[in-house]
Amino acid sequence: MNKKYLLIIKNKYSIDTLSFYTFEEAKITAKNKKYYPTVIIDLENENIKWQGE
Repeated sequence: MNKKYLLIIKNKYSIDTLSFYTFEEAKITAKNKKYYPTVIIDLENENIKWQGE
C-alpha cells in the first residue's frame, strides 16, 4: 500500500514532511501541530504537475 497524503510542517528552522495512508491521520497530526503552518497534499490528485514530467 502506498502512502497517499503528504503533510508539510514549517517551523522557524526547518520544513518537515510526513506521509500518511489516510487523510484523517494527516488531519489529526496537522491539528496537533497547530502552532506551525501546515499543508496536506493529496498525492493522487490529477492536477499536480510533477517536475520532470
